[in-house]
Amino acid sequence: MNRRNGFTLVELLVVIAIIALLMAILMPSLQKARDAARRISCGSRLKQWGMAIQMYANANDGQIMAMVNKWGGSVYPHYINNEPQKTKDVVMWNMISINPYIKAFGPDYKQTGRVSDMVTCPNCSGKFMQEWIKKINWPYHDFVEIAYSYYGRVDLLDDSMCGRYAKKDLVAKTLSARNLLMSEILNLDISDSVYRYNHGRGGWSWNETRIYNPSTPAYSPNPKATGRSQLFGDNHVEWRVIDLNRNLPIMSDRYVDEWNGIGSGWLGLIDVDYY
Repeated sequence: MNRRNGFTLVELLVVIAIIALLMAILMPSLQKARDAARRISCGSRLKQWGMAIQMYANANDGQIMAMVNKWGGSVYPHYINNEPQKTKDVVMWNMISINPYIKAFGPDYKQTGRVSDMVTCPNCSGKFMQEWIKKINWPYHDFVEIAYSYYGRVDLLDDSMCGRYAKKDLVAKTLSARNLLMSEILNLDISDSVYRYNHGRGGWSWNETRIYNPSTPAYSPNPKATGRSQLFGDNHVEWRVIDLNRNLPIMSDRYVDEWNGIGSGWLGLIDVDYY
């Protein structure tokens, strides 16, 4: 009689156990590699924004745009206006002025809300951001919220609108290697009590209480942000780690100077943006 060879039940269980063990060992490393790749890609997008800003400045006698001022004069670094508007006779950050240099907004964006990946961190849901812009920004506002914050012309801000170190840390009239020009968004939406950031232990967080919900929201006052990329005036990018033991300020203590060490602070009076 012919005898058929095959695995015994014990052998099969041993193989499955070995595979499970290898997956348990490899998965954290794969996750770290994936997170690192996303950080690198995100930093690359910030550098492209930096190049676009430099080209705009070169074409406009060295002038750079100012942060967007809205609603009672409060500044919103993560907003970009649809069309050119001025604050204190300086053009504010807007799509029409910057788009020729970066092509972040489609030619039919006013009708469709269509934007490119340049407004979204690779760690975020591009589909969610597209829907957010189309359903929230276009019907109700004359600006778009993006996953990056712009800090140009901090010198125009009143002292009450920013922390005491902001005017030292951020870009004023000229681009400088020591001053921060853009960074990944790090915002506390006070009206909805939700932090917005791109990188965290639970993924990314956006405004969870509105129409469209990210899959892994994180609410204040227990945020889980891990860090963000920062773009400086000479177009170099640095990854800044957020201390997980301290993390972000809580609601009752949101106007904190140097909450994450030297070179961190806040901007805004209604929604608060951190850098």
